[in-house]
Amino acid sequence: MDTFKFMKDDWVKEKGGNQLMQVDEYQIVDTVVHHNGSGSLPVTKRVFSGKVWCTWVNQNRAVVTQPFWEDDLEPATHRQADLHGYSPVNHTH
Repeated sequence: MDTFKFMKDDWVKEKGGNQLMQVDEYQIVDTVVHHNGSGSLPVTKRVFSGKVWCTWVNQNRAVVTQPFWEDDLEPATHRQADLHGYSPVNHTH
C-alpha cells in the first residue's frame, strides 16, 4: 500500500519554487506482476506511478494541469496574497 504525502485539494509548490498549485489526483497505473516469478499467472495491479497532477492559474489566467513527481513537491500555505489576485481553481462548474 502506498503512503501519499498530500491529499486532494492540498496546496503545494515545487521545491524551491513559488507557484501555488492545488493537488488534483495521484497518477495510478496498471502494471503486470507474476506470482513467484511464473510467467503463466500474470496479475494486473494498480500502483502509484510517483506522479501527482496539480492545477493552477498562470499569468495569462489560463488553467494549467500538469503532473509532477511527488518528491519534487512540498506543502504550501494557502494565502490569498500567493494567488496574485486570481480565483482559486474550482472544478465544479
